[in-house]
Amino acid sequence: MEKVNQEIVDMIDQNFGELLEQLKKSRGYSLYKISEKTNLSPSFIHRIIKGFRGCELSTKLNILINGFEMEKEVEEFLKRVVANKEALKKIND
Repeated sequence: MEKVNQEIVDMIDQNFGELLEQLKKSRGYSLYKISEKTNLSPSFIHRIIKGFRGCELSTKLNILINGFEMEKEVEEFLKRVVANKEALKKIND
């Protein structure tokens, strides 16, 4: 299995809005494109990116897997969380 970028894995947990902004820019996606792929409103995604609201882990996974085709990164993140019981306690949103 390919080694996944640890920075991305950490950002899923800590700086999710910043990660989304980077992915959006690097792939040239609009809020509307992400919205269509995830069934979330563009304004909801915008508020996450700007840090005005958090979101549940299931929503983060939906955005990454369906919005950005990041299955490998999500799998690595989940493996790390499952292996570390303390990390499970830290996931609030």
